[in-house]
Amino acid sequence: MHWAPAPASPSYRGHSIKIGTPDSEGGPALDAERITACLADRQPGEFFLVDANGGMTPESAMRMVAMLPSGLDFVIEAPCATWRETMPLRQRCPYPIILDELAQQDSDLAWAVAHDVADGFGLKISKAGGLTPGRRQRDIARAAGMTISVQETAGSAIAFAAIAHLGATVPEKLLRCVLNSADMLTLKTADFNVIQRDGGILPPEAPGLGIEVNKDVLGEPVAVWGD
Repeated sequence: MHWAPAPASPSYRGHSIKIGTPDSEGGPALDAERITACLADRQPGEFFLVDANGGMTPESAMRMVAMLPSGLDFVIEAPCATWRETMPLRQRCPYPIILDELAQQDSDLAWAVAHDVADGFGLKISKAGGLTPGRRQRDIARAAGMTISVQETAGSAIAFAAIAHLGATVPEKLLRCVLNSADMLTLKTADFNVIQRDGGILPPEAPGLGIEVNKDVLGEPVAVWGD
């Protein structure tokens, strides 16, 4: 998974490391080895999310943590599939925990804030229900001082435009990453030319999302309103 690009460079500042390997395939020991290898040449300004997608238990997570060398700088995203598992892990884990799959609704995020379940939040716009609900979740996380990454599960340049615009409204100290979802697809649905500045990106100063849609690719509309 790739995140917001640095200027004049094909590289990315934020990186996602997938973990949650079953014991039959190497388990926490392999996860710890993978994390250590990925951070071996970490550069200043880079940020690492270690993402289990809810695939670990508190036991496996703590086993992995115990095998890591000291001094590694990363956060754990979505370690467990339930609140019941995540809450005790939060109390024992020495690394920051970021929510993703567990926080679907505004009420989920508000509950997590009230119970101090996590340090940050992965805001997926479609999971939130669109830009307006995404703004609400941004504000809940922002009010609680949680770090925020703005992303999608997948998406074209159109989705990336929404990500870039919403990400630009998050205070710099709270914004961890924005996901360049357009890099996930080969089909080009629109032109979206971001502004690269000071090691990050900004949306262009153009109307709406600042995109020029490729209507030939999108095909005939499924619905039309107005004239």
